Amino acid sequence: MQIFRCQIKCKLRKILLSTDFSVNADHAIEYALNLFDNEPVDYYLLHSYSLMHNIQETLISLEDVLHEQSQKRLKSTLNRLKKAHKQAELKSMSIYGEAPVAIRKIAQDQQVDLVVLGCSGDAIDKAISGNTTSKLIRGVNQPLLIVPCGFSWKIPKKIVLATDLVQIEDLAILDTMFAIARKYAAEITVLNITSKVPPSQVQQAMRRLDFNNHFKGIESRFEVTENNDVVAGLNDYVKKNQIDLLVLCPKHYTGLKRIFHKSVTRNIIDQTDIPVMVV
Repeated sequence: MQIFRCQIKCKLRKILLSTDFSVNADHAIEYALNLFDNEPVDYYLLHSYSLMHNIQETLISLEDVLHEQSQKRLKSTLNRLKKAHKQAELKSMSIYGEAPVAIRKIAQDQQVDLVVLGCSGDAIDKAISGNTTSKLIRGVNQPLLIVPCGFSWKIPKKIVLATDLVQIEDLAILDTMFAIARKYAAEITVLNITSKVPPSQVQQAMRRLDFNNHFKGIESRFEVTENNDVVAGLNDYVKKNQIDLLVLCPKHYTGLKRIFHKSVTRNIIDQTDIPVMVV
């Protein structure tokens, strides 16, 4: 297996931490703060709130009540995080609106580089959070980091970049992955799940990814594994090889979005038990 080495600069400066004050959100926030510990990053802790669509106009004052409650809980969460992460630059933001819309607005207004979300293990909560994630995959240009319920912080030593061998338009979208790999001396495996791939196609894909220029300084390899079910094959590989971070690129393929279509990405996120970065 070929090993390549190189160095990539990352421009990660602003991270949006979305919270609904749940345990899942807390886990995701703690993971992100640990992952980028001691990095020059500004964190924006965001909570969004909204009224029911059929609320009566006479009860519109409830918006003020919700805003006050949101601010109060944000202050409490912010104080707790600052005590645990004294070096982190943390700010809080409370905004009216449904989560996908609010996150998209703040991500754009503040020009953040990464959006962090928690993912529930409960079936009902997962359906709600999954719907939010799906909307963000479609509507947010920034990379997403989705952390599953109950996942405890651990140093990422093994990273998988899943690809369907379709050319990525701009490899700069992988800068955050490269920075994480460099920070923790992690190995990156570029993985293709397929039923059958001619060797010539694999070699063409490697040339398109341009290992020599983009993976120097990082231990990396290219692997192909056979499975008719992409989601099952990927999850099986992740478990057998004890992967710590999975990276998917459903937004930035040229031509047809084949294997890693957004609906497949959602299924992968729902079924995996490790953090997933969607770029």
